[in-house]
Amino acid sequence: MSDSETPSAKEQLTRSLREKCNAQSVATPTSTSSSMSLPGARMSSFIPSRFESSYARPAMKTTSVYFDEYPITSTFVIIFSSLTIFPVLTFIALSLFTILSLSFLALCCAFVVSSAVILFFLSILILCVITAFFASGFFTALAISTYPLVAFLETKTRFIRPKRREPSDESAVVVDMKEAPSEDILVGDVKQENL
Repeated sequence: MSDSETPSAKEQLTRSLREKCNAQSVATPTSTSSSMSLPGARMSSFIPSRFESSYARPAMKTTSVYFDEYPITSTFVIIFSSLTIFPVLTFIALSLFTILSLSFLALCCAFVVSSAVILFFLSILILCVITAFFASGFFTALAISTYPLVAFLETKTRFIRPKRREPSDESAVVVDMKEAPSEDILVGDVKQENL
């Protein structure tokens, strides 16, 4: 309690707060006798009464006690909270919006880039498959066309008689005589000397 506060001002603020709390309790009925006639009224009256009994009443009692002890500080906190709730909620909303929008943008960019890379590799694959198709067609045609050619050449050699060579006295073996003959020539197991 500060020295500048007079007990009369403190009592006036306390009385005002209690009157507001009492007016609130009179405005909200605790019995559900009139609302029980509606089909969904029991559940709808249960939720506010449970919230009221579990959270709202204890919070109002705590606020009332705190306001009795520190009326100026309580007034400042209430006004400060009222003035800052909108900027704080706006900051949280904008932060979440920024995070979500940038994440979405990043995912979209990743999707576009990956699609472009996949299309590039797909075009290379299609080019390779088309090249292999035409190469296999060419090699198949080549293999098919070589069979008649080979068959033609075989039949040609059967009907054309080779030229006869006249027998000669010369040997068909050619010996390269660039090296000087050695003195000992091995023929079989017997060592013979050159004459």
